[in-house]
Amino acid sequence: MQRRALAGLVLALAIGTSACGERRDIADLAANLAPYDQLRGMNIAELRAGQVRAIRRDLQRAPLEGFRERVGDWDVVYSVQGYDGTGDESWPREDVQILEVEATQQLPSDSAAMKAWYETATKIRNETGATPHCLSVSGPGFALYVVEFDRGGNWRLAVTYAPSLRLRNRKELSARTAVAVRRFSLRERYPQEGQPNPDSLPTWKDEPEECKLP
Repeated sequence: MQRRALAGLVLALAIGTSACGERRDIADLAANLAPYDQLRGMNIAELRAGQVRAIRRDLQRAPLEGFRERVGDWDVVYSVQGYDGTGDESWPREDVQILEVEATQQLPSDSAAMKAWYETATKIRNETGATPHCLSVSGPGFALYVVEFDRGGNWRLAVTYAPSLRLRNRKELSARTAVAVRRFSLRERYPQEGQPNPDSLPTWKDEPEECKLP
């Protein structure tokens, strides 16, 4: 009788686990890098806008993006598809899924940002065994250098280096490095260089030389 009860309990737990769907802790998906180590317990696979607001109490609205918060030296943005928020004070709909979280850190020089980018990409490769895929993304007046790692289930872990940039108002935007968890590749979001681009989106091209990590 006890064995039957135990078997029934195991079956119920198995069904309950499968019903919950995929579970990917954001800290594990991001190889436990800062600042994602401070977001542990957040299931990125099924994360909704309302859950983010409930878990992260210091969020601010980020028009055209979703939410924003500071975690140490990092500016963390949670992207909500289809959210505008520029013409009113509305927040993203609570049932919309979060498909991208990006943490950006400003650094004092291009060399410091490039070093952080390279070291982070090397650490991810060494700790996860994932194959790096390198590309550059360019648009009017800017360029980004990206290393993407396939983390399974269509998830990508990406590390980006952005050189300092002088804006049209002559203000300078500091060099930055970013670590992003995305349910897509930038190759899917933007057209490849030389391909049709009717919407004048940024374009990407492969940079295999950048992927020669030690």
